[in-house]
Amino acid sequence: MLYGACYYPEHWEKNEWASHAKLMREANMNTVRMADFAWGVMEPEEDVFDFSLFDEAIELLAKNGIKTILCTPTAGPPKWLVNKYDILQRDRYGRPEGWGSRREGCANNAAYRYRSAKITEAMAKHFANNPNVIAWQIDNEFGCHASTLCYCESCRRAFCAWLKKRYGTIDNLNKKWGTVFWSLGFSSFDDIILPAANSCEPENAQAWSHNPSLDLEFRRFSSNSWVDFQQMEIDIIKKYTNAPVSHNLMGHAPDIDYYDLSRGLDFVMWDNYPDNQWGGSDYEYVSMAHEIMRGVKDRNFVVAEEQSGPAGWDCMGANPEPGQLRLWAYQALAHGGEGIIYFRFKALNYGMEQYWHGILDHDGIPRRRYFEIQKTGAELKKLEQYIVGKKNNYDALIVRDYPNIWSHSIKRHQRDFSYTELVYSYFRANAQLNINTAVSIGNYERYKVVYMPAYNVVDEAEIAKVTEYVRNGGTLVTTFRSGQRNRKNNIASTTLPCAFAELAGIEVEEFDPLRKTTEITGLVKSEAKIWCDIIKPITAKALCAYSNRWFAGRAAITVNSFGKGKVYYVGCDLTEPAQKELVRYISEQAGISPIDAPRGIEIIKREDFTILMNHNDYEETAPVTGTSLITGEKFDGKMRPYGVEFIK
Repeated sequence: MLYGACYYPEHWEKNEWASHAKLMREANMNTVRMADFAWGVMEPEEDVFDFSLFDEAIELLAKNGIKTILCTPTAGPPKWLVNKYDILQRDRYGRPEGWGSRREGCANNAAYRYRSAKITEAMAKHFANNPNVIAWQIDNEFGCHASTLCYCESCRRAFCAWLKKRYGTIDNLNKKWGTVFWSLGFSSFDDIILPAANSCEPENAQAWSHNPSLDLEFRRFSSNSWVDFQQMEIDIIKKYTNAPVSHNLMGHAPDIDYYDLSRGLDFVMWDNYPDNQWGGSDYEYVSMAHEIMRGVKDRNFVVAEEQSGPAGWDCMGANPEPGQLRLWAYQALAHGGEGIIYFRFKALNYGMEQYWHGILDHDGIPRRRYFEIQKTGAELKKLEQYIVGKKNNYDALIVRDYPNIWSHSIKRHQRDFSYTELVYSYFRANAQLNINTAVSIGNYERYKVVYMPAYNVVDEAEIAKVTEYVRNGGTLVTTFRSGQRNRKNNIASTTLPCAFAELAGIEVEEFDPLRKTTEITGLVKSEAKIWCDIIKPITAKALCAYSNRWFAGRAAITVNSFGKGKVYYVGCDLTEPAQKELVRYISEQAGISPIDAPRGIEIIKREDFTILMNHNDYEETAPVTGTSLITGEKFDGKMRPYGVEFIK
């Protein structure tokens, strides 16, 4: 398996390289990742290419048993490129995204695409036959720093052409979008606008005031623009080498459809920072991010950037405590990781990321974090057979869909509603019950329970797949704000929950975007603070009802038998304890056995062994015993702070 660090030879004097490589080798590393922001070094002037520095570094590292994942540097356009060509993105107010950081280039800008293709081809030709380059990474973190949506003229023209291909005629577009409202019809495709700031949207306003069909299609187009940009670079590299190609995705990031982006990749990598200056993440949130990354290709992944120290730009997050770096690595591997590459090998003394610490601090002296990573690498050599090519036994699926992410952000329903938080809440409940839960789309038949929270943007083909799944014995869980919108982001004329009505066996007669707390009783007891659907069961049975306000006694949560399966409809938001108990009940009814454990104990089941992790900073006891595959000794369930065990 891959185990290593991000290493940037251009950041260090050449006389330091050998000592760095020696320390990597002694830390059991076999891989580095480099060059993702080295465009100015590789092409200091237009069409003047110099790869000699990287030739030397790759060769020196190889002599120490360390291979290289080489990145195209197109996330960092050099100043000469910006001086000569206007490649900069424009924000909603038409202002250029100024040069001086990264990711300033527009995916639809002809000059940026041309120069990106040139540097990619020059690199591919030069390194194609280098046996020490084992894989390629395209660019760096598409979508980072709000760089997905660009409002420049290049994007507007490309958007017009994209819409013409999708709709055929402008009359068809006007009809599908309902542009008769507010007299917003277009006379031609050249007339199309971008959903930039307008008269109803003062600067810094948190509101979307364009036609929702225009908004959603622009999100699709913008996502597709970066998918197309990536494919351009993939196609160039594949002309010269058969080495696998990847990109470093960003877990929960919402701006690009990762199912589309990963389709052209040989494997997925992603960047994992559980605790940085912007906050720390609950372990369930990090586990879900890993599952999102595994789910986009339904294949195991590599962590391209794994946190190795305090991290931040103008200030820092917490210093990882003893055992946490090891735990975070194993958490990734437990959820489908097959490689760990730490960011970065050594903290840099200059530049924006001075505070983004590495395995080594600024003085380069190996200390606690280095030795913990060294020990982890030694363990992984023994455990590789239990990691590479292995899969978890998944009982449940969370369906997480990018058009739904975008639609819910455009039309928020209620000011405190968050689609991503609702989806996460169902993953969290399953995780707390130690139910192995995938996050993906499709392939419903693999799972005993499928959760589709607030699955609002839907089409007939998707409903047909879901119907077949339930009819054949599957269990579906859906919620308020589901089934109402078509793929153009328009609302159906049928009774709520529209596309899910027959499956759920209910009608939603009214709803209340709450300003007052509402109580729920029955199978679970809870409060609702965001939303209440007032449900009329048709063929369904009520499991919970509201107990106060004007809809007291009306159904809040229902279950419907459909074919050989069941459909649960949750008409309101729930507290965390209530949601956990509801998920427990649904799981047990579907033949899934939850595993109760102290909070912070994570249990991952594979075919012939179990992975245990203690995310607490204190000792806990797991409800699992057996033989440790790490030590070979009997395991009695006691786990030290931030401990990890593989149990046979």
